[in-house]
Amino acid sequence: MTTIIRDYEFSTIIGLLDFERVTPQKVRVSAEFESGEFIDYVEMINFIEEIYAREKFSTVESSLEICAKKLKEKFSSLSFLKMEILKIEIVKNATVGARAEFKY
Repeated sequence: MTTIIRDYEFSTIIGLLDFERVTPQKVRVSAEFESGEFIDYVEMINFIEEIYAREKFSTVESSLEICAKKLKEKFSSLSFLKMEILKIEIVKNATVGARAEFKY
């Protein structure tokens, strides 16, 4: 069974440009995951937001890799994670971001 989190929005520091390093911007995160045990999706959502609150990522790609590693550390039964992060306000008339899949 796959659990889905779709279109969770929050603000975080993420990006390479000078203003992105100091001004939080709105992002949208979606995830799909599988586990041998029950994982509360609210707990996972809260933990994802905690990760992005603590870190100041330079790229969306590196944020996915680090977030996936920290999620596996917290939820050891995690066997699969597909995660997407989108910057929803950085480019006028477009949404940009990255998606990655991790098999543990």
